[in-house]
Amino acid sequence: MACVRRAGVASIRRAFSTIQLRPRQWSSASPEWPQNLDSTALKTFQNGKSFPRSQELILTHKFYSTNAALSEDKDEEDTLPELSKTDETTEKNKWELEDAAREICQLLEKGDEDMEEALTQLGVTLTPELVNRVFGKISVPSLALRFFQWAKLQPGFKQVTSNYERLANILGRAKDFEALHMILLEMSAVFCNYSAKTFSFATAWHDDPDMLNEVMEMLEKLELYLRTVAYEMLVSVLCQKNHANAALVVLEKMGSRDCALRMRTYRPLIQLYCQKNRMAKVQEVFEMLKDCPRDPICYHIVLSALCNRKKFAEAVKFVKRMVNMGWKPDAITHDIMIRAACNLGRIQGALKLFDRLKEEGLTPLYQTYVHILNGLFQIRGFDEAHSFLIQHGGKDRKLDSTNYIHLIKLSSKSGQEQGARNLMEEMKAKGFD
Repeated sequence: MACVRRAGVASIRRAFSTIQLRPRQWSSASPEWPQNLDSTALKTFQNGKSFPRSQELILTHKFYSTNAALSEDKDEEDTLPELSKTDETTEKNKWELEDAAREICQLLEKGDEDMEEALTQLGVTLTPELVNRVFGKISVPSLALRFFQWAKLQPGFKQVTSNYERLANILGRAKDFEALHMILLEMSAVFCNYSAKTFSFATAWHDDPDMLNEVMEMLEKLELYLRTVAYEMLVSVLCQKNHANAALVVLEKMGSRDCALRMRTYRPLIQLYCQKNRMAKVQEVFEMLKDCPRDPICYHIVLSALCNRKKFAEAVKFVKRMVNMGWKPDAITHDIMIRAACNLGRIQGALKLFDRLKEEGLTPLYQTYVHILNGLFQIRGFDEAHSFLIQHGGKDRKLDSTNYIHLIKLSSKSGQEQGARNLMEEMKAKGFD
């Protein structure tokens, strides 16, 4: 398959004269929660990272691929050999890594006193991927530690989180909590953050309170800040594996120690309860945390769960209840509600929410415009969607480009090619290329 470049107005126009547009593998509907809202923060949260970052999702412009775009720079015949060569190189590298990992493990299994010297004589280039492959082949904690201590002394070695995570799980599964404590301290010293993956080993003991308690006793030896983050990541991984009761045990332990409970600490549990439609449990958590600082992401998790189940009336009541508790809805809150209203065919309600969002001085997310364009186009037709685009255009060229191309896509998919052509003419007249 030839390399594909972004198709602007010019390339789309050329394609229309010879071939019907073919949509790429892209869904016009925004993804399910949490990717469609505060995407970076929530994706980070789901993966169990310790510090979420939140910014709006910018929709891609790469909506189309055409034969014209495929052949602008290179013929397909010229590109295929290059891709084939790349595949061969990748496959070769994989085999080389596998061979190197096997040689290293053979030396480790011997456990000779001069093992470090023998490893050095292998002359392999240590990469994070190679280290992980070695960790994937050994389960003896003493050998894993000895190998890692040698690896850290090698020229050019990079200390990365994934290597520490693998080692932490080898030590955790072997119940070598003293060595694990040392590795957790070292991770902090070299700026490798804890994640849910760091504590994956503990999920095997979700129904063993004694073993979970041993893990937590080890965490108690960390300083307060590290201990809090470690507890939160332990809660996260337990919830990822649907072990709500075990997560509650950890949260209770946190509450009995110096770790100040934060609403964000309960995000994974709230997410799990929402997935299981246990909304009464969610309300219990909120009631327990009513004196804690507000956490918008927790509210958005619940709001999205209600909207995804088409419980719009309950979602409205939830927002009102949270507002009465002192929470102020933001652009993401409005985005969830607008998307839900559009999906239910309540386009007038969606437009009222959009107007209120702007009246309150909030900046709509790019995807919020897409939700409304989808709703208007499907319910009221092309003209209404186009009118909305024009009414709210002229202030942000990237936004205008996104909206134009999305409406072109909708028109093309519905067979309204003349409307798509008119939009492209309009884009060209406004200087988009």
